[in-house]
Amino acid sequence: MAQNNKRPECVLGFYQVVEQPSGDLCGGVLLTTHLGRPIEFQCTLPVRPNATQQTLYGPTLRPFLIGELIAKALRDRLQMVPDVLFVNQPEALNHQTWDGIPILCSTEAEDAMFQQDYRGDHYWIVSEKKENVERLMKKMTQFVPDSADLQEPIIRVEQALKEAMGQAA
Repeated sequence: MAQNNKRPECVLGFYQVVEQPSGDLCGGVLLTTHLGRPIEFQCTLPVRPNATQQTLYGPTLRPFLIGELIAKALRDRLQMVPDVLFVNQPEALNHQTWDGIPILCSTEAEDAMFQQDYRGDHYWIVSEKKENVERLMKKMTQFVPDSADLQEPIIRVEQALKEAMGQAA
């Protein structure tokens, strides 16, 4: 079967970070078509902050690791830019790291510029410009089926990361 290298009209991104009991963090991002078919998957090696970093960063360590360090490493490896990024960790809401890609988070976050309900699921939308979000919502309505479970790919990322971390241990 020949691969079609043409970019799909709607690319969805799903970013997740898992933490092991040891404190190691591993991140992954899955890009899919609007139908949920995988296009690309990237993951990081486990990251473990040392005691000095934990002391110096204090409560800002987790948002730094998830929203900046791990996210930037993954963003830089992606071959394709998603139209939207779905997350379920408020620490991942860092629109500067994702270069203006709209981020939809399934949990409430204080940093969100405004909230929007999307197809009965409660998401917080983070974007610099309201017109970008309006364009995104039009595209999502046009391409993503109403029956799409937009939380399910995040679970796939989490499972893939746990498998990878289990093999690395």
